Amino acid sequence: MDKIEEIKRRRKLAHSRLLSLQSKVYERFLEMEKVVFPDGALIKKHKELIAVGISVATNCESCMEWHITQAADAEASLRESS
Repeated sequence: MDKIEEIKRRRKLAHSRLLSLQSKVYERFLEMEKVVFPDGALIKKHKELIAVGISVATNCESCMEWHITQAADAEASLRESS
């Protein structure tokens, strides 16, 4: 659990830094997430599970933590994630 908490801490720190720098790229990234992840042709839960797979494939630990948390919040089950 300590490693997950450290990943969350680093992700939140990076988020704060990018916001404080007023990064246009990061702002657009956040806007893209708001548009892409709500229910549409695919429900949010399925989109988050796909994002978990992409995070694993790209070996992005902070992405994995974020999308696993989001998938769980969207009520993805362990069975759905395996």
